[in-house]
Amino acid sequence: MNSEMKIREDVYKKMEQEYNNFIENLKSKTPDEIIESSYEKVMKEEILGDFYPEYEHYDIEKIRALNKCKEPLEELYQGWMDCDTGIHQAMEDSTYDTLNNLVEEQKQKKNSRER
Repeated sequence: MNSEMKIREDVYKKMEQEYNNFIENLKSKTPDEIIESSYEKVMKEEILGDFYPEYEHYDIEKIRALNKCKEPLEELYQGWMDCDTGIHQAMEDSTYDTLNNLVEEQKQKKNSRER
């Protein structure tokens, strides 16, 4: 195994352990606290999925920098939370596209019935 893949695996394992600790901590919370943490759980899961060692989207220099963080998953999650755009723009775009598709489908159904 080359050294780059080893670093990627190390970062992933570190983040995976951090995620598993987060989940174990959630299990000791009240149902309300768990519900309040659900967004964080989902987003951390998504972030973790972007760092499978075989997924070489991020260059090795960035992976090395991330590996130096005590809690890389938390660092990335907080970066996401500080992001100005957040998930809202993506959600709005998706909703807009879905609504356009629905209108188009309904127009096509109406036109086919009128023939």
